[in-house]
Parts: sequence; structure tokens; C-alpha cells
Amino acid sequence: MQTRNRIVGLLYKEKSVTRQEIASRLGLSMPTVLANVTELIASGMVYESGLNESTGGRKAKPLSLSQDVHYVVGLDITRHHLRFVLEDIGKGVVRGEGADLDFQNDPDYFREMAHKLDDFIAASRVAHRKIEGVGISIPGIVNPLASEVSRSHILGITHVPLSWFSRNIAYPVCFANDAKNAALAEIPPQEGNVVYLSLNETVGGAFCQKQGLYNGDDWQSGEFGHMVIYPGGKRCYCGKSGCADPYLSSHALGENLEEFFKALADGDEQAKARFDAYTDALAILVSNLRMAFDCRILLGGDVGGYLSPYLQMIQRKAGTLNLFDPDGSYIETGHLKRESSAIGAAKRMARLYLEQW
Repeated sequence: MQTRNRIVGLLYKEKSVTRQEIASRLGLSMPTVLANVTELIASGMVYESGLNESTGGRKAKPLSLSQDVHYVVGLDITRHHLRFVLEDIGKGVVRGEGADLDFQNDPDYFREMAHKLDDFIAASRVAHRKIEGVGISIPGIVNPLASEVSRSHILGITHVPLSWFSRNIAYPVCFANDAKNAALAEIPPQEGNVVYLSLNETVGGAFCQKQGLYNGDDWQSGEFGHMVIYPGGKRCYCGKSGCADPYLSSHALGENLEEFFKALADGDEQAKARFDAYTDALAILVSNLRMAFDCRILLGGDVGGYLSPYLQMIQRKAGTLNLFDPDGSYIETGHLKRESSAIGAAKRMARLYLEQW
């Protein structure tokens, strides 16, 4: 079973791989690959997706995970909204949708959340039997060992059992913090060491290693928003003064990011001054993260999705604070905006499901 897990995991990552490539990439003998692939094809999980170009001899037949057979859903919970994505495990994300729902820590909310999930699946026209699970993304410290949301400032809850979120859902469920799920969506598996900085209503992130996400002893890793960058500065919701969060949350730029960045592009002086202060703070945090982790830093989240046109300016600012990396080229921007946490939640559920094969 472990060998089949590794094969389907490789196919999930690469989408199309030949038997010879599987043997080479996974260090398996060809008889072992042939036996396991035969079983996977017979089960309907894998199919021969075509013929590769040949330079002579027999043409290699690429393998892929079967499409329209196994699906997972990603659900991202925020203070006022839900975001859903549907992923065909053999194809990728095929549909996304948002829904308004104000979070309330009561049974009615969790029932309504499950109803909206069912409505999303029904509108997707995918048979219930094809849904293999739901990944749920929560803005807070999610501790799977204690089976609880230990704390969520955004949702205003502490020590809420994860079972409350899933008790009305008729599918297998997994949970994770929203920033860690977003990192999973933005950063390919085994990419190497990368710090993901999530710039949303609150500031968080994740440290990604080749072997996976680093969670910390108490599942609190990546709380970059509570690193002090201006001692004695603005008051943070955590109770400290000078944390990065009040300077770098999306609220620091305004309530409507689309309108803010349009004003910035149009040359609005107030927007320029606010963005200058924002990127000054961002440069401090990013340069500190670089010194701590010595790896690439990816700017993501709602704000990160708008930063690509300003990347060189951010790199220059960070470079003036770090004489080891004066060009700031270690800083990159993500390509996803609001959907990243939901996509990551779906991918997390897909990987858990594929571990059964």
C-alpha cells in the first residue's frame, strides 16, 4: 500500500508520468512499478493518458489520475463569508464560489454552513458518492491534537471543538489554519525552504520545508503578525504594542483593497503616503524573516495578490535593511488572492484521501 501511496502522490503532483519516470523518481524497480500500476488501473484510479513522443523504440505511455471520479471540496471560513472550491483530484480545481454568512458560535451557524456546502456541491452537479472529503480552513490556531480551535481573533472564539464545525457535514473532514492552507496552495510540494507571509485581515504565515509545513510545538508557528517591528508603536489586538499586524493587515490600507490599489495606480497622494508607510513596515518584517530563516519569502493573502507591480520597490526597501541580501531578490509575490486558503484546504484533503491508496 505504501508504494501505491507514493505512486498516486507523484501522479497528483505531476499530473502525467510514465512508468519509467515513476521508477526513476521513486527509486523503485520496474517489476514493482508494473505490478502496482496494473492494480491502480484495474481499480479505476489511474489510466493511460496518451503516448509520449518517442526517439526510437516503443513509445512510453504516460499515466494520469482518472478524471471525474474523485473530488474534494475546500471550504474557507472568514468572519463574514464562506469560500468554496471543488477539485477534481485527477484534473485540478474546476469550480469556485463565495457565500455571505456572518460567523456565530452557535448551532444555527454550523447548520447553515453545512447547508451552503451542500448547495455548492449540488450546483456543481457532482454525485455525492464522488466527494471524498472536505478540507476546512479556519483563521486561527487550529490544534488537531486537541481537536479544537485554540484561538481565533477574527472569529472571536477560544477552545472551540473542531467537531462543532463538522457535525453537520456528511463527508470526511480535515482542518488547518488558513495561512498554512494558503501556503499549501501557493508553494509546490518539496519546493524547498520558503516562508509564506499571509497579508489578510490579520497577518500570519507558514514556514515550508521539503518535508512539509513546520507546525511548532503547540501548532502556533507562523504567527509573524505578532513579531514586534516598532517597539512602543500601535496597539495590537494581542495586547502588545508595535506588532506587525496593525501595520500590515489589509485594514492598514483601507476597507476595500480594490478601491485602494486603483487610487494608488491613479496617483492619489493619500494612497501613496499610506502605501509608503505600509511597505516600510513590510520591509522591516520581511528582512527580519530573511535573517531568521535564510530562504525565499512569498508575499500572499489578499494584499499579496496586489503587490506584483510594486515588487521591485519592496525589494529595494528590504535590501537597505539587510546588507547580506541588498537586492531583495529573495522576495516574491503569490499568484492567488481570496481563493488560496480554500484551494489549500482542498489539496490537504486530497492528499489525505490519496494516502489510503
